[in-house]
Amino acid sequence: MTSRTLPPGAYEKLTGAVARDTGERRSAALWIHAAALVRHAQDHGLLADTAPAPGPDGLRKSLETLASCHPALAALTDPDVLPVWSQPLGEGAWEAVSVFWDGHPDLEDEHRIDGYALGDTYQLLSDDARKGRALCQTPPWIARLLLRLSLEPAMQEWGPADVRMIDPACGTGHIVMAAFHMARVPPARGRRPAPAGHGHRAVERALTAVSGVDLDPYAAVLTAYRLLASSATILRTPVERLPSGWPVNVAAADSLLARDEPLLAAGAYHACVANPPYITPKDPAVRDRVRAAYPQVATGKYSLALPFAALMLEHLAAPGGFVAQLTSNAFMKREFGRRYVEEFLPRFDARWIIDTSGAYIPGHGTPTCILVYRARPPVGDTVTVIRGNAGEPRIPEDPARGLVWSAIEDAVDSQLAWDHFRAGLAEFRQGVGNTP
Repeated sequence: MTSRTLPPGAYEKLTGAVARDTGERRSAALWIHAAALVRHAQDHGLLADTAPAPGPDGLRKSLETLASCHPALAALTDPDVLPVWSQPLGEGAWEAVSVFWDGHPDLEDEHRIDGYALGDTYQLLSDDARKGRALCQTPPWIARLLLRLSLEPAMQEWGPADVRMIDPACGTGHIVMAAFHMARVPPARGRRPAPAGHGHRAVERALTAVSGVDLDPYAAVLTAYRLLASSATILRTPVERLPSGWPVNVAAADSLLARDEPLLAAGAYHACVANPPYITPKDPAVRDRVRAAYPQVATGKYSLALPFAALMLEHLAAPGGFVAQLTSNAFMKREFGRRYVEEFLPRFDARWIIDTSGAYIPGHGTPTCILVYRARPPVGDTVTVIRGNAGEPRIPEDPARGLVWSAIEDAVDSQLAWDHFRAGLAEFRQGVGNTP
């Protein structure tokens, strides 16, 4: 049984048991997840020393080894990020953690190359992240569609070697990891074969291409670990043998307000892709600061999804850059979205509006939609809209193959095929017209 098949109650029970020792659920969740992280590294040969010392001291030693592998992992030894350095754990609690992971081997599935289940495990363990910061990971099939409509055309326009993308609300890195793999092996178009994606040059190119920022410092360092773990797995080498100078563009910061963070530089990205939190800030001071920074969209009891859209379209995206966002559709129905719909969005080039409210997306109880824009004034008079007629009749066994999601993908495929045909026909006619 993999960790992803366990019911959420199993994680809650374990967190509660460990919290009785640590005194709080946040530190308990991080102790448990740090143990999973180290096991992932050891089980997949990402640490040269595969014979860890037992107990909490062995966990700390392994974390120190990982932190020394690359500057992007240094936060693993920061007590403000991981309480394993400041919060002791008793033998009984450690035994509960060890027995749990012994009984449910960590991440032994098809996604182990990039620690996909590590990200989901953190969401399941951490009440603080899930409830306090609305952490809700983006399923891989959603991430693939978002990138297909943004990063893929950006690579075609600017070239795979030069393209840059960011997820400014990256969580534990699901979208960033999907982008890393797409940048490493760009989709082939026409008769040109996709470049090889298994060599050092391809991996370094992919690391250079992708960036992520998140408010949660542990989620950010977990994203950095996943990028390095994937790189090491692809190259069949321990993490500590990767070049320390390779870029790992992940930072812990408040993307909406931290203008001094280098990864949030203006106009730096050809693709901005996100599934940002849909909540309204609970802290009145933060709520007012965001409202002051984004007066064009943050009105009334606004959703954070709207300031994130403004951040990407007005600040992060290069001129003409692609912005794709999975977001709550509440702005379409509530007063706080009026200015966003009537005044803000019409300034930009809308490409896709996809109703995903009827699709079953695990963990997303809020009705959603996908918006894809380009950071430029409107071009042409056509926007591709995929409207929903009905929801899923029942919860699908495989959400990626649910009736609604399959219909959405079929509609996207048809439209993209038609767009490619028209583009090819126009190119052919232009060539014929230029023939002497």
